[in-house]
Amino acid sequence: MPDYTEVILDLTRSKDERIQAAFQLENMADEAAIAALGKTLLTDPSPLVRHECAFSLGETAALKEAGPCLMEAAETDTSIFVVHEALMALGTLGDASFIPFVKRFLRDPRRDVA
Repeated sequence: MPDYTEVILDLTRSKDERIQAAFQLENMADEAAIAALGKTLLTDPSPLVRHECAFSLGETAALKEAGPCLMEAAETDTSIFVVHEALMALGTLGDASFIPFVKRFLRDPRRDVA
């Protein structure tokens, strides 16, 4: 079985391979998997890969580990699709402590974000 934490961080791999690794890491949802998803969310050059990492982090239900990465992505990512997915993932995590953060984006000038 491949080491999906290595696959997702290996930029010589195709986007499709890195995305498939994100889904595998989502299912694993251990500390190493969540760390790899978070790092990829914040550093991968592909907005599509970052988007899928945001989605996968939301599905892990790892509040403490996933929340900070998702909030950082929502605040800093240049892709509205990644920002949108990071905010959706925070909602998926289901922790009421994220509500004030997410509400800040309700008046975002980018319609797709708001």
